[in-house]
Amino acid sequence: MSGVIRTVELFASANRTTAVANSVGNSKIIPFTKAIFVVDLTAAAGVAGDTLDVFVDVLAPSAAGATWINAVHFTQIAGDGTAIKHFAVLDSTAVAATTFNVTSDCAAGVTKPYIWGPAVRGRYTLVDAGAHGQDVTFSLYGHLLN
Repeated sequence: MSGVIRTVELFASANRTTAVANSVGNSKIIPFTKAIFVVDLTAAAGVAGDTLDVFVDVLAPSAAGATWINAVHFTQIAGDGTAIKHFAVLDSTAVAATTFNVTSDCAAGVTKPYIWGPAVRGRYTLVDAGAHGQDVTFSLYGHLLN
């Protein structure tokens, strides 16, 4: 149904305490033309130097199968920070100004709004800066317009 907004949950709100690289959350096969993704950090009880990086990837079909392309790398969140929300928008009417490398992630705080595909997924990396334990509670969800 055209124009309908649908919300998808890529990471449910949960407390995460283990350092992990590239933990992949839910992937959703969905048609959409615009999307607003939100990372919602509700608690951080780590220390200075701990970091949380949250990503949204888009599935791009290719001759060799499928390739996940990073479309959003939210601003890096400090482990000793306060509750915060970050938003990123993907829009099928956006046009890439140049070619881009799909083999690496976007820099922190960068969105490539012109990347589209039949599915999206969430991913995050939680870094412990000194073997003392990190502790963050966050969710990642998207509001999709098709």
